[in-house]
Amino acid sequence: MARGRTKDMIATFQGLLVALLALLPGASYTFAYERVAGGYGISFADRLVRFLASSALFHALFSGPEYLLYRDLFKNNRLQGGGVDWWLVEAVALAYVLVPVAVGALLGWGHKHHKKWAVLLVGNAPEPRAWDYFWRHTDRAVVRLKLKSGMWLAGLYGMAGNGRRSYASGHPEEGDLYLAVALEINNQSGELTLTDEQVTPLPGARGLLVRWPEIEYIDIQEY
Repeated sequence: MARGRTKDMIATFQGLLVALLALLPGASYTFAYERVAGGYGISFADRLVRFLASSALFHALFSGPEYLLYRDLFKNNRLQGGGVDWWLVEAVALAYVLVPVAVGALLGWGHKHHKKWAVLLVGNAPEPRAWDYFWRHTDRAVVRLKLKSGMWLAGLYGMAGNGRRSYASGHPEEGDLYLAVALEINNQSGELTLTDEQVTPLPGARGLLVRWPEIEYIDIQEY
């Protein structure tokens, strides 16, 4: 009885291992892509579908090399008999993980920088909201904000002199916005203070952090 249970446990563990190996390329690709391009708060169920779809694609693309490895290493018992060089095992294991990671990071970078080949592969606008789409595709902008209290604020969306970047939260979080450089503005009229026709940063290397529920109106000027 105990022996039969042990055999069942081994079979279950082997099935789990095979399932994990089957999903690993898709998981590696998806995490690498989302790290660069953003995940937009997709649920676990949605992410699991991505794992399955991308894993199936990777296995289809590399079905030929996978068959050769299976035939030479497993079918002929070379791996079990110790007839395989250690560096070949290491190379296969690294490629199994690093190739999907490299593809995901490359596609994420291409989509983030509006490359046509990346848009063709992953779609034009995977972002679920206009808020996410705009900030994902904007590098620098002067932003004026009118709060529900009636006060105006302004800031620069981009890189500050201290190396800190502006940031806009993504779906499904509220549209919180961090502007790395606060700008001088008339708090009542919303008119920017200009110096030699250029916007004027507030002294002291200040930034702005504004929550979406506080915002009534946003004016954005890209440059």
